[in-house]
Amino acid sequence: MNKNIKIIIGVAGGVLLLLALIFMSSARGFSNQGKYVEVKGLSERIIKADRAIWTMNFDVKSNDSTDLYRQIATQVNGVTNFLKKAGFEAGEINTSPASTYQDTYSGSQYRYNARVSMSVYTDKIDLVKTTSQETLSLIEDGIVVSDSYVSYEIDDINTYKPEMLSEAIENARTSAEQFAKDSGAGIGALARANQGVFDISEKDPASPEMKKVRLVSTLRYLLN
Repeated sequence: MNKNIKIIIGVAGGVLLLLALIFMSSARGFSNQGKYVEVKGLSERIIKADRAIWTMNFDVKSNDSTDLYRQIATQVNGVTNFLKKAGFEAGEINTSPASTYQDTYSGSQYRYNARVSMSVYTDKIDLVKTTSQETLSLIEDGIVVSDSYVSYEIDDINTYKPEMLSEAIENARTSAEQFAKDSGAGIGALARANQGVFDISEKDPASPEMKKVRLVSTLRYLLN
């Protein structure tokens, strides 16, 4: 009986010793992993948009439904001719189905109302910028554009990503090396990396076609 108890105690003691060694080893590893520096690397570019989406809306009103649709067709043709004359191709011009509604209020001036939306989808950035500022000339044809707005985009952003990511990482590494030098340590392996998000914004309100692309990457290096 005593012999069995001694065996059990011996085995238990061995297990406890093994667990203690494992814990000590893990603690040392945690301590080493705790010596790190986390830095951020920045990369910025000013890039001209390569795609423009120009949307125009205009309203048509009439007391006769037949006349309403005649006016819609006339004004769509007028805007289309205006855009073609400016230099846009037919394939770049789109017209959405008119949104029509009937106003049954007795005090309404017009019974039938419609809103027409036309858009230009093109890579002719400079042409969009100049032509979108000349829509007042449509008034001479009886067309009043109620809304006009342009969205400039960078379709080919993936072309810039590798170079910008490399620059952000290099800048982060430089910051880490400077920190290590100042603290009397050395840079070890890369322990963690967060690429970050490519943020695209307007460079300034006067040049909406010029975009500021910004990337901030976060890297963690172990210290020796």
